[in-house]
Amino acid sequence: MTTLYAKKNGIRVAFCLLIFLPALWSAPQEYTEEDAPGPLSPAHAKSVGLKNCMKCHNEDFEVPHSRCLACHQEIAQRVAEERGYHRDKGEECSMCHTEHEGEDTVLVMLDPEDFDHEETGAVREGPHALVTDCRACHRKDNTVPRTGSISYLFTRTGCLACHTSPHPGRQDLCLKCHTQTSWRVDHWRRGGRL
Repeated sequence: MTTLYAKKNGIRVAFCLLIFLPALWSAPQEYTEEDAPGPLSPAHAKSVGLKNCMKCHNEDFEVPHSRCLACHQEIAQRVAEERGYHRDKGEECSMCHTEHEGEDTVLVMLDPEDFDHEETGAVREGPHALVTDCRACHRKDNTVPRTGSISYLFTRTGCLACHTSPHPGRQDLCLKCHTQTSWRVDHWRRGGRL
């Protein structure tokens, strides 16, 4: 026969188990390299490290878009400004950029030889449309350094990235008079060259 004291203790134990066991399972875990489905790409292994899984992954082991953009701030800025290739990409980053596939992982899968600039909002017009060699615009000296390799994301688009200005003091105001298809040259009407 069970005493009243034993019944109360049994109820207390059952109550504690009901309350605390689910909390143990739902508590955030710290994942380790051994939990990973495969090795990181060299870029992420270097910047995030193999022991900082929670820097990218949430408690459900998903990689939220916001965590990618926290590190890739230049992309976040372009998304916010609705500029560039990622300007209208609503899906999660991992839909295109897969990780945990090792040293040979290709995180950027755009083919520079067959790339449609209209996808970036940077439509090439006039003489610029005739340029077929990507490296003519996307050069090491014309990109913002990030990884030490040529980046197609960071090409400076200002006129002075490629052209020299004949107008001292009017740097990068070119498009007020010049377009990619026509030139408005009224320098002489103002009494001489600017």
